[in-house]
Amino acid sequence: MAETTVSLAAWQELKGEPAGQRWLRRHPSRIERCIEERAGALPEPLAADELEELRKSHRDWCADPKSLESIEVLGRRETRVVIAGQQPGFLAGPLLIVYKAAAAVKLAAELAQRHPELRFVPVFWAASEDHDFGEIRRAYWPGQSGLEEAYIQPSLWEPGQMVGLVQTESVVNGLIGQIEQTTYRTEFRDRIVALLRQAYGSPAATIEFGFCRLLLTLLAGSGLVVVSPLMNWVRRRGAAVMERELERAGQSTAVVLARAEEMRAAGVQPPIHRTPDALNGFWVDDQGRRYALHHENGAIHRVLAESHEELPPTSASELIEQLHRDPSCVSPNVVTRPIVQDAILPTVTHVVGPGEAAYFSQVEPAYDGFGVFAPVRWPRPEILLIEPRVARNLEKYEVELDDALRHDPEELMEKLFRREMEQGVLGQIESVRARHQAENEALYHQVGMDAPAVRAAFDKLNQALEKSFKAVEERVLQQRAEDEAHVGRALAIVSASVRPAGLPQERALNPVVPFAINYGIDWALRLLGEIDTRPDRPMQVIALSELPVKDEGHGHQIELEPMEQG
Repeated sequence: MAETTVSLAAWQELKGEPAGQRWLRRHPSRIERCIEERAGALPEPLAADELEELRKSHRDWCADPKSLESIEVLGRRETRVVIAGQQPGFLAGPLLIVYKAAAAVKLAAELAQRHPELRFVPVFWAASEDHDFGEIRRAYWPGQSGLEEAYIQPSLWEPGQMVGLVQTESVVNGLIGQIEQTTYRTEFRDRIVALLRQAYGSPAATIEFGFCRLLLTLLAGSGLVVVSPLMNWVRRRGAAVMERELERAGQSTAVVLARAEEMRAAGVQPPIHRTPDALNGFWVDDQGRRYALHHENGAIHRVLAESHEELPPTSASELIEQLHRDPSCVSPNVVTRPIVQDAILPTVTHVVGPGEAAYFSQVEPAYDGFGVFAPVRWPRPEILLIEPRVARNLEKYEVELDDALRHDPEELMEKLFRREMEQGVLGQIESVRARHQAENEALYHQVGMDAPAVRAAFDKLNQALEKSFKAVEERVLQQRAEDEAHVGRALAIVSASVRPAGLPQERALNPVVPFAINYGIDWALRLLGEIDTRPDRPMQVIALSELPVKDEGHGHQIELEPMEQG
């Protein structure tokens, strides 16, 4: 049997019928049953000191009153959480982060209407402990003639370092200069530039700080709460999960590997590859660097992630003692991170993408060994944004959106001009030329004078026609060359928007540049009302020109001035 990707298998489960559920525990259609069962497996509501730490972080991130109100609700027993999460990317990360967060907000509101006896809080988990710097250091946006790329220098990061701790002050001036040279001068741009300086420009600013500041600003008024695993209360609560992992070294890995064998037997490729000696966690040093954990002959080995550096072997009991003294010294990995999340918060729904659905297919069997409740995994919305200039180019050159999603600009242009040739522009010129030449020859014979002077006159007429048609043909070919350059620029803009860097738009473009610059900082909040969260909903194509206008005047239609030349 040919193997298929588990991403597709699990994603199709979530978006299909409940009868097809195999790899994930709870189908979205079972949300009501999940809410009922969660009532018997609740963590303690957040205590006063935990709420205060959340409040302080959100005040530092300039959160609005709605988010601060949601924090208070987390201290109540009747509270349930709708959660989404992702690594804290540069410029608020890819668009899919906004879609996840917006879906969590919308689902929480819908569940609150159906369950007035409960309170539902949308939460975004900023996975700042992750050490995959390459995944979060870049941001893209459509520029003057194609795709712009901004990035954080690798020298600012150390191997194994948690990405949330990477400092950003040194990147701000270059980033702002690049933005000002490649974006439209709109009434919103100065505010966005100021916001970016606040998010990334202070000596203490980090990737996590900038991310949380931008996300909460983009969705201000939604009641979203951001939780960081670097918070003290999260580490304290999550320590129980990590202690169990150390006590039972290898048990959760055995469960994950057993599910991997089930998947392979079913023709599905498992996404998580572990060795039997691996523990599902990291040791963290005082610089925020994570060391992978392995057990062998009763000893625990610690190897620096992204490196070969190794600390002296130790024992599980010694690590547990240190964990009791300092809960930040052990960090979860891809297996234990969601288990920590669902152990410390009363989650009922988790908004996930295809890749996460794949991971959870392999991770969920490990929940039972920790005594943790696994919520419904809810497929995030899939959205394609169409800017006005992209819509105009698609219409002007009669390019189908499906073609723009499948082909790069060169392929699109070749297809466009092949269509032109099939319509016979040059062929029609040749046909008219041949017809005129034939008509002239017929006229000569009708005249019936075989005199040399008459023949010479007709030959001269034919030569003049031939020269004129050749001039027309040359002008057409010259215009085509000019059109190719113009069309090439137009199609590059289309591709940079709908297929940036050959990736799905939602995975490459960010929500700040150019979207907040062109449509106002509240554009994501206005988009929220247009998002369809139904699990079986196919990709939504949303025209930004049709977003609703808010009374405050932040999001009205604007005329874009020419870009500044750098």
